[in-house]
Amino acid sequence: MGLITDLYKKNFLLRFDKDEAIPYYSADDFPGLVCERGSFRNTAGVTIRYFTYYYEGYDPDRLILFCPGIGPGHTAYLAEIETLCRAGRRVLTLDYTGCGESGGHRLPSANVPTRDAMELLDLLHPEEEIIPVGHSLGGYTALNLAHLLSTVTRAVILSGFVSISDEMMGFVKLRILADRVKRFEKKLDPQYGALDNRAYLKTTADRLLWIHSMDDPMVNYKYNAGQVRKIGNPNVRVITAEHKKHNPQYSTEALETMNAWIGGYERLLREKQLETPEARKAYFADKPVARMTAQDSAVYEEILRFIEA
Repeated sequence: MGLITDLYKKNFLLRFDKDEAIPYYSADDFPGLVCERGSFRNTAGVTIRYFTYYYEGYDPDRLILFCPGIGPGHTAYLAEIETLCRAGRRVLTLDYTGCGESGGHRLPSANVPTRDAMELLDLLHPEEEIIPVGHSLGGYTALNLAHLLSTVTRAVILSGFVSISDEMMGFVKLRILADRVKRFEKKLDPQYGALDNRAYLKTTADRLLWIHSMDDPMVNYKYNAGQVRKIGNPNVRVITAEHKKHNPQYSTEALETMNAWIGGYERLLREKQLETPEARKAYFADKPVARMTAQDSAVYEEILRFIEA
């Protein structure tokens, strides 16, 4: 496939684990939050870990399937998950192949999260209405689930992409190169890599809520949410954010704090000033995770209104 797919594999199809120095929430940080854990072996023989979070008194008629973005698993999204739980929802989530607590040497393709999520739902057979909510790669996964499953009639997509070629357009700018990655993904996963979400978005009667920042450097607005808006399907609502980059669900202060702290951490790593695990942990010792992950209440008002309708 050539240079473009070699670069894609090198930068995207990796093993994603936590940096143990960076603070992440756990269920123990939220009094009363229940975490139930489970696992299964997917069709590739990889052990997939999944988790269900809730507070007592949750709504039994709806189940949120939270689809994480690329990275070290679902715990990077516990602020989002807990916010939904605090609003009375039960949330099912998972670590994809090659991510977090799940097995696998690497993330095999951009469509493996869809396969893992489909197999999880097939295993559990939830009786409640399933509402996928996903961010970034998880937004693409949530879109795929709405496309594939007749039992899913609405989904929330945060900073998601329409297809892997539309995601790549934000980086390569040439459709011929972006489509080459799409063909590569189809080769990696003939079933899910062949999905045509553009056709689905034009005609679907499913209700979708798409939230995207216009200055997103990771998933270009023009080729994704902007394209969806131009399609003009009245069942698909696009909400734009300003100056939220890749995380419109975060408060402005949290984004500024996270960018400053993580940016400083990465700079010191490059300068080889944090060469031991102790030094890296010390950097974050006075930096509470809550300051970096505070959620935007206005965004969640829109999400919860959509979920509850």
